[in-house]
Amino acid sequence: MNLATRPTTTVLTVADEARAREFYEGALGLPVRGKDPTGMTIFGLDGTASLGLMVDPQAVHTGHTALTFDVDDIERAMADLEAHGVRFEDYDLPDLKTDARHISSMGDEQASWFADPDGNIICLHQGGAIEYNM
Repeated sequence: MNLATRPTTTVLTVADEARAREFYEGALGLPVRGKDPTGMTIFGLDGTASLGLMVDPQAVHTGHTALTFDVDDIERAMADLEAHGVRFEDYDLPDLKTDARHISSMGDEQASWFADPDGNIICLHQGGAIEYNM
């Protein structure tokens, strides 16, 4: 079996399913596909990919990016999300700094981050084609 050709689901833990569903469906505009047999709410992503929300009141988040969306125009995408109540984070780390627009520029890539209501960190990025040397 070649797993590279199989549909994937990213699973994030959330404490409040209704609040998280409102955020992912309302603010981010992800279409709800339904519930899986375990009761997770499943959202559609590009192609066959999906996002599942697993309810766990005790969930502890890593503090690192959990999900990334590749966008064509980061500033337009940010403005749309901000109009839906999304607040972007700022970072001032040795290898990662955001500017006044909440965007970090790394060569030809730009990225910005926000958190869902449960603290899962989500990234928008534009550009920065990845080259894999194997």
